[in-house]
Amino acid sequence: MATSRDRSPSTAPATRALWPLGGLPEPNSPGRELPAVVGVADLRATNAAAILAAVRSTDPHPRLSTLAEATKLSRPTVEAIVEELMDCGLIEVAPAVSARGQRSPGRPARRFRFCPRAGFVIGVDVRARSVSACLADLDGRPVAVERKAVRADLGGRARARAVTGVVQRAIDRSGADADARRVWAATVGTPGLVDRSNTRIRQADNLKGWAEADIVSTLRDALGCPVAVENDANLAALGEQWRGVGGAADEMVFVLLGERLGAGVITGGRLLRGHRGAAGEIGFIRFPGSPSSQPGLEPLVPDAVAPDPADPVRRTGTDIVRGAASGDPEAVAAITSYGRRLAAGIAPVLLALDPALVVLGTSLFPVPGLLPAGELLLSAAEEEAGSLLVDLPQWRLSALGDEAVITGAVRFALSSVEEVLRTRPTSLPSQGALGRPTGVETGAEAP
Repeated sequence: MATSRDRSPSTAPATRALWPLGGLPEPNSPGRELPAVVGVADLRATNAAAILAAVRSTDPHPRLSTLAEATKLSRPTVEAIVEELMDCGLIEVAPAVSARGQRSPGRPARRFRFCPRAGFVIGVDVRARSVSACLADLDGRPVAVERKAVRADLGGRARARAVTGVVQRAIDRSGADADARRVWAATVGTPGLVDRSNTRIRQADNLKGWAEADIVSTLRDALGCPVAVENDANLAALGEQWRGVGGAADEMVFVLLGERLGAGVITGGRLLRGHRGAAGEIGFIRFPGSPSSQPGLEPLVPDAVAPDPADPVRRTGTDIVRGAASGDPEAVAAITSYGRRLAAGIAPVLLALDPALVVLGTSLFPVPGLLPAGELLLSAAEEEAGSLLVDLPQWRLSALGDEAVITGAVRFALSSVEEVLRTRPTSLPSQGALGRPTGVETGAEAP
């Protein structure tokens, strides 16, 4: 990566990225808006967006005549814009194959297809003991995934270095000829409270110095593209909505069981973030039957529960999950109790939101042999909630498991690129990463 000494402040990205899945709405002044003015460049950008959308949505790959018909534009206009989109690398000529799988004689009409590897997005999942990064193409397909174990007591600046290192390794090992200049947006998922502009971590109690590390600026300087930060449970909910069991639910609560309890709320098909971005912070609820004076439900995760030296037979979280999966009565009772207390604690939240679906997301059950413990937890929570709620939601285990957060981070980053593809696609390659001038080497030396 280039360092911060390689660029001057005048070359820093000035364009504010639009994060359709989060962030603050653009300010407006009712009654003071200027009349819309559409210039030639704006009209051409709109036409390019319409043609690109037609290429992406038409099956089989469309000809020029098909694109002209779909967009109601003249053939010369379509042909000129298609050439521009090809120059930008967003579309290409599809191989011409006859119905029998053989090339047709003569010169067949050209067909066009979208190039999902014209650019890339990055999703990052930051946890107390690990950092993961996923490089994905413009269709959201993972190209490279890198993971790194870190110490739980790692300081904020060192954790930021770990993030940039994992991201760079994902780029280097992608096999997609993807350099940092072709990464167009990135999102970092993190525990803790995140401000509504998706630019700052307000609080992360279990990650030392992490809120002060300013990972957004660090990664933005390293990649030269817009970077957002978002709460991990919120991203897990988006990931489950996009690629998991939540696709058909416009009203969903995703409960992330980790070292600290959290929830991501989907309402009206969109992420609910609250007045200051703290919606879903159910870890601050005081759960019934808790032996601690602190809010929250004590974790039941393998890495967070350590044996007590004074009680060598005390079970860890791993022992409890394995025991419950194999039918051990004591472990079954522990999992059942945990599920019931979880449901009792979040019942007021479910009463207020009235979701159609509640998803329990956790990495407690990473292998199929442990799924019986997961089903036991789910059943106990569902049964307890049945006596506390007016209308009963459906309860499911996450289909994404340990990948929910990083999947949602990719989705969040992709939303920014899709907004540009939908409105002004040819500006992406010509201006680099959503507003960064082409040819400017950007980056920051890890603090």
